[in-house]
Amino acid sequence: MKYLDFRKAIGALAAVVMVIGVSANTAQAANIYAVEAAAPRQLDALTANDPAEIGAWEYVYDIVMDAESQFANFSLNGADFSQIINQRPFSHGSDTGIHTQKWDGYAQSSGIKSWDRSAYGSYNSGGSWAGGAGAILGGDIVNTWHSIGDYQGSSSWAGVDPKFIGPGKLTDDAITGSVGTALLYNNRNTTGTLYNGVVMTTRLVHPDGPVADAITFRGYSYNGATVYMNTVTGPGAGGGGGGGGGAAVPEPSTLAMLGVALLGLCGFIRRRNG
Repeated sequence: MKYLDFRKAIGALAAVVMVIGVSANTAQAANIYAVEAAAPRQLDALTANDPAEIGAWEYVYDIVMDAESQFANFSLNGADFSQIINQRPFSHGSDTGIHTQKWDGYAQSSGIKSWDRSAYGSYNSGGSWAGGAGAILGGDIVNTWHSIGDYQGSSSWAGVDPKFIGPGKLTDDAITGSVGTALLYNNRNTTGTLYNGVVMTTRLVHPDGPVADAITFRGYSYNGATVYMNTVTGPGAGGGGGGGGGAAVPEPSTLAMLGVALLGLCGFIRRRNG
């Protein structure tokens, strides 16, 4: 009887591990979607890009295309992104916004123009990510999540200048209806090429800690006027505020290792109990 009860316990434990280990990126959209490029982390004096970021939470998202070409824009909804700490106003023609710590196909281009460089956290300079000297709030930061050459997309489209995915600008939340709290990125690089892979990475630093499925990605494509949506972990009211709340969501690989360790421990206990 003890043996059967132990088997049930292992089964229950395995089920819990499987549920916990499922990625927070639920309801993944088909052609354009967001994934977490890294687990959320609370920044300290060593990991912050600027002293103002200490105690806040870093969120890094990849925007991925799967056989898609002509997305018009995408937005991040569900949190008050007017509170992001790594803001830097940017304006170039019709492209304006408050957020420039992002990377795309133009950032990796060796032909990026000098007046476009300030629209990125860093850019291709001689085959490496560069962006100036020192840490500047909202500006220079080395892209540690992807190498140059990882991004899908061209650096030009019909002679339009600037040639990039525009800076994040505040817009109304498409999910909650809140005014001026969502971040919208316009695509200035629309081609007929079907891309498969990462087209953009964006880094956001927010006072609130992480909550699973708190953020809704919403991408709009010119192809059939299609809207794609999925959810990712992001800053939420339940995650705490003021740089103090919430625990980072463990990566699935970490959770899997935890599950294996727990099962091994159960096996040891079973052997001890005969």
